Amino acid sequence: MSATATPVTDGNGKNYLNESYGLKSWLLTVDHKRIAILYLISITVFFLVGGMFAGLIRLELMTPEGDLVEAETYNKLFTMHGIAMIFFFLIPSIPAVLGNFLLPLMLGAKDVAFPRINLLSWYVYITGGLLAVVSIVMGGVDTGWTFYTPYSSTYANSHVLLAAAA
Repeated sequence: MSATATPVTDGNGKNYLNESYGLKSWLLTVDHKRIAILYLISITVFFLVGGMFAGLIRLELMTPEGDLVEAETYNKLFTMHGIAMIFFFLIPSIPAVLGNFLLPLMLGAKDVAFPRINLLSWYVYITGGLLAVVSIVMGGVDTGWTFYTPYSSTYANSHVLLAAAA
């Protein structure tokens, strides 16, 4: 009679939350769950920024005089609200967070096929967000979230290309 040893598993093994605690471990991770959490945090930040723009728009519309910001600034706020909410919150929220976190788990895969490209996509996303913020600081864009200037506008600037590149 031969006895076979069963492997003993440690109940507190490493997972995506306790693997390592430093900032470097999060910024250089190839774990799809950690990348999904990075997306979730950055999408939440962009949601708050877009909500701040929406709050300023609503404060401007609260009084009939419209004395909080000028008309040009109102158009810029409206544009940046649309850019933040459409391109940095709505479009990446479902595929980035749910696709990175849940889909590999539902398929039974240990990780995504190309984890470094997955992390690179988050860096490209953050770079685009920073370019959009730079376009705000440099003067803003008042074209609307479609980047199509209305015929009634006489204002023109060169920051549209920077915001469109973001």
